[in-house]
Amino acid sequence: MFEIMNKHSFKINITPDQETETMAPLAAGIMSAEPSFNDEIAQDRYLDGGGFSETDVIGAQITIAFNGHRLYGDPAQDFIFDKAFGVGTARRTNFEWEQPDGSKLTGDCMITNIEGPGGDAGAKGEISFEIHFNGEPEYTPPNGNGGVEG
Repeated sequence: MFEIMNKHSFKINITPDQETETMAPLAAGIMSAEPSFNDEIAQDRYLDGGGFSETDVIGAQITIAFNGHRLYGDPAQDFIFDKAFGVGTARRTNFEWEQPDGSKLTGDCMITNIEGPGGDAGAKGEISFEIHFNGEPEYTPPNGNGGVEG
């Protein structure tokens, strides 16, 4: 069975400066999510390799690029776009990605590359931004219940 992308659930903490997290769904107006594991690799040649290289993954960072349309009044989008002029810790918060099988990645993140809204005069305002997990996110294995409710 093929995976359907709308069965993924993304949530962002819109109250990172408060004691209690407020995890808002990141879905309204979002048309695509493109995860990348951004492997850092070492490619080394050794004398016993006959001139051929060996590759090792020596680091990684999980990022997710989002694209869609700007929906004013959506708590997650409003939070992200309110951070557009912030730098440093101003864009830091927590993020959760639940996959259709029920597995989750959660952790500290940085909001980057906030763009838009932009586009043609007669079109919806197009947006894009990225979520970069800071360090290794916490992995929760599938719960066996079939994942995100749909």
